[in-house]
Amino acid sequence: MSETIIPFEAGRMWVGAEPWLFYLEIVFRSTIGYLYCVLLMRALNGRTAAQVSKIDLVLVIALGSAVGDLTLYNDVPILHALTVVTVIISLTKLMDLAQQKSETVNRVLSDPPVVIIKHGVIDQRGLKSQDLNALEVMEQLRLSGVRNLGQVEWAFQEASGAFSVFFHDEPEPGLPIVPPHDLAPAPPEFPPPDAGEAACCQKCGAIVSDDGTGGNLPCPNCGAQKWTRPVTAERRQR
Repeated sequence: MSETIIPFEAGRMWVGAEPWLFYLEIVFRSTIGYLYCVLLMRALNGRTAAQVSKIDLVLVIALGSAVGDLTLYNDVPILHALTVVTVIISLTKLMDLAQQKSETVNRVLSDPPVVIIKHGVIDQRGLKSQDLNALEVMEQLRLSGVRNLGQVEWAFQEASGAFSVFFHDEPEPGLPIVPPHDLAPAPPEFPPPDAGEAACCQKCGAIVSDDGTGGNLPCPNCGAQKWTRPVTAERRQR
């Protein structure tokens, strides 16, 4: 039979039956778990929640787990859980201080902006590094009011996961992304180029000059073979 639980028994609720040296083990376990979470969050790249840094996300997950154990399990003493919470917050503070003091630590722990659009063309290295695809990029650009990739000079994914978009002073020919490709991929929204016309890749926005093929070759930027005619968007009102 299981041992009978005496509600509000001070020894079980606050301290538990473990020796006091067990608190050092809790510190060790918490530190390993925290650092492991930080490493995993770095591996997720752009897939972490937007507007939340990876360190903040680890903090929320770790604190939620510690407090959850405290509230749900009768065999977890309060002081054990509070020790875990203290270690997690202390480690977060130490990492913040280390980033302020050391450029090397800051470079390892922080996420620099990643180029996603360069002169109207989706950067394939940026996509791969952030685990994104072209449709996700187009979605984010539409949220910034972009109708055509030719409007965009630069777009970056920031450490928060948000996109920062910088526009050309004068729009250039580019790939229309309104309406979305997956809603209206057929003409007249995306007419194929004729032989001898410049062709615009429907996947990344790269434009190939008149080569007499009408866009029958793979895109030199992304390898796709779906082409349309480049379109110049109307100038943005400032």
